Amino acid sequence: MKYPMAGICLVCLLWAFSTGCSTFGKNSETTAPGQVLGQDKAGGAAGKVVTFEVVGKGLEPEKALTRGEAALMAERAAVADGYRQLIEKISGVYVDAYMKAGYGTVSRETITTSAQSWLRGVEVVEIRKAEHGITEAQLQLSIYFAKKDMVWWPSGLGSKMTPVEDRSFGGGATTK
Repeated sequence: MKYPMAGICLVCLLWAFSTGCSTFGKNSETTAPGQVLGQDKAGGAAGKVVTFEVVGKGLEPEKALTRGEAALMAERAAVADGYRQLIEKISGVYVDAYMKAGYGTVSRETITTSAQSWLRGVEVVEIRKAEHGITEAQLQLSIYFAKKDMVWWPSGLGSKMTPVEDRSFGGGATTK
């Protein structure tokens, strides 16, 4: 072989490529539907599961080309509304308010709200038609907290609020 170092480099590159495409390590586990992401398989007593449930609502748009398109758009709007509600429950809402007043009257008032977060593991439980042409989508998200101090509870709900035991995930907490 004229260039022995080139052959060694080629073998190393092929080995690195083949092992880089495989799934080794902690992130190789897959989660089945309904399973909580990040949950310890040993079922440690320090962990809690908090389940958030919301119902998103959507309407069929008047300008849809067909009835089928309108139904699909209503379902998509309901799911998107559910995602928005989950983000607002988990991450909170940023509120920006502006008011201009003069001579005893309010001449301009603007209130904008926004929320942004990454959601992973949201399960669409059910999509159903409700009264008055409203489409409802029930969504739930279960979050596994490994340490006791990781649980965040909204401050405006009262100091006597305690998590309710959720037996579906092996003893955790749920909130609605």
